[in-house]
Formats: sequence, structure tokens, C-alpha cells
Amino acid sequence: MTRIKAKIEVDIADHHVVFETQSEWIAAYIRDKFAELAVEASGAEADLYIAVEDGYGEAFVDYDVAAERDGERVIYTRTDYRIELDSSYRTAQVGVYDDFALKHALVNVFSAFLTHREWGLLVHSSCMLQSGRSYLFAGHSGAGKSTVAQLSYPRPILSDEATLLRITEEGVQVYTSPFRSDTRMPELKGPYPLAAVQFLRQSPENRRVPVSKVEGVVGLMNRVFYWAHDPEETRKVLRLCRKLIEHVPAYDLHFQKNDTFWEEIS
Repeated sequence: MTRIKAKIEVDIADHHVVFETQSEWIAAYIRDKFAELAVEASGAEADLYIAVEDGYGEAFVDYDVAAERDGERVIYTRTDYRIELDSSYRTAQVGVYDDFALKHALVNVFSAFLTHREWGLLVHSSCMLQSGRSYLFAGHSGAGKSTVAQLSYPRPILSDEATLLRITEEGVQVYTSPFRSDTRMPELKGPYPLAAVQFLRQSPENRRVPVSKVEGVVGLMNRVFYWAHDPEETRKVLRLCRKLIEHVPAYDLHFQKNDTFWEEIS
């Protein structure tokens, strides 16, 4: 039986992204997860083109990603996905094992694309909207990002896993992220100015303690979705982190598992 190729176009922030696949379940996944960002086919040139198919590799083992530059290509491999990007980072060929692999592979592709352009970053964090400004809560798995998002209701959740940051000389803004764990995208797309970065520390009491610019940069670097493969790309990540911390104050947020931590912020 001939499989019909699906073409799905979305606008993520100010990037026009085109997906193509012959897999019905992959097409359904993309249509669902990016529904709020879908646009009519216009013939416009894609900023980022992603061809993705199933049937690659084996079930997830761990989060280790091998990244390398091979001539004009950049290749990322994990047991359950493989990504091949061209030298412009605008065309990606992706193979995945299942939907878990697809979710992570798309974060990998988009993060590499943003970094290469020095447009901004995808940061392992949650981010909430309060009075027209956004507040980022950064941490690795288990640090409390999802807990903070749940406890922040009814504030709109701009991200619950991967925050989409636009970083310029003028400042830092947050777009609502489609790369999510447990929540759906709100209708609010942004961008919204970033007011503060909080590094999460679970604690029996609430305290928000300023950190130095150096600590802020290091904290961000450790939480960017990035897999080192090229010294120049790594320098771009560092420049973006420095630029962000120049504009936005960073804190260690020691918090209890209830919504009273917002009293320390606002």
C-alpha cells in the first residue's frame, strides 16, 4: 500500500516551519501538538524544513545524545532517534522509534536551529505569565518545574518543559512554547518580556536570593537544550546566555510545594 505524504506548516515564533512525513501517526502527532500554530499552506519558503519518518532504532535507553559534524552535515543520534542537519541548519532528516523519541528529536532540531542563527534559546524550564511579564523557572528533571507550573494556576503557562526565548541587544522575550510535557498551549502566543530567571531549589521555606552574573550564565548554560558538536556553536550558546543575563536578573528560588513562593516574586 502506498503511503501518502503529509505536509504540515506551522509558525513557531517568527519562524515558518514545514514538516513532511509519510507516517500517519507522526502526522497526527504534529497536527495535535502544533495545532495552535498551524497555518494554511502558502508556498512560502520554510525557515526550517523537517522530514520525519518512523522505523528507526530501538526503544529509549537513556538521554545520552551523540553529536558530531560530518563534513557538511551535523548528526545527532540516540538509541531511539537520529537527526541529520545540513550545514545551514535549515533542513533536517529525522528518524524516530516512537512518539517519545519524536518529542525529544523535535526539541533537538529546533534548539540547534535557534542557536545556529543566534536568534535565541530553548531552556529546560517552565515559564509563567504574570501581569504581562514572564517568569522563568529553570531546573533539570525532578527540580520542580512541573510542580511550579501546576502551583501557578491560574497564571497562563507559557512553557512547562522547554521555554522559547528570543534574545536580542534590546532585551529578552518569551514566546509560548509548543514543546510541552503535560499542558496544552494557551491561546496567548506572545512575545512577553522576561522579568526574571529563577533557579529552583526545593526547601522548607521560601526565599529568593540574587545570584551573580557568572552564576547566572553558568546556570543557564547547564539548562540549555544543546549538544556540543562544534566550538563555534558552543560559543554562540555562551554569547546568548551572557546577553540574557545582562538584561534579566537571576535568582536562586528556594520554595515550598505550595503557591506561596509567588509572594517572593511579585
